[in-house]
Amino acid sequence: MSLFTKNPLERLMMQRPYPGKEETPRTPAPEGHFCCGCSRYGTVCLRPCYRDTDLREKLRAKAPER
Repeated sequence: MSLFTKNPLERLMMQRPYPGKEETPRTPAPEGHFCCGCSRYGTVCLRPCYRDTDLREKLRAKAPER
């Protein structure tokens, strides 16, 4: 196969993409841990967690209005 240009990147563009390494499965959080059941456990944990805000909203909804 002939090349259209003399650009060295043209050979790279014709190659098949490398699939990369496979992601290893993450271990779930232990029982009793705050992040138990969280899908972000083991990656990036930001505090305040989105689960904190969900809990606050549920508590506000349950609280009787004054």
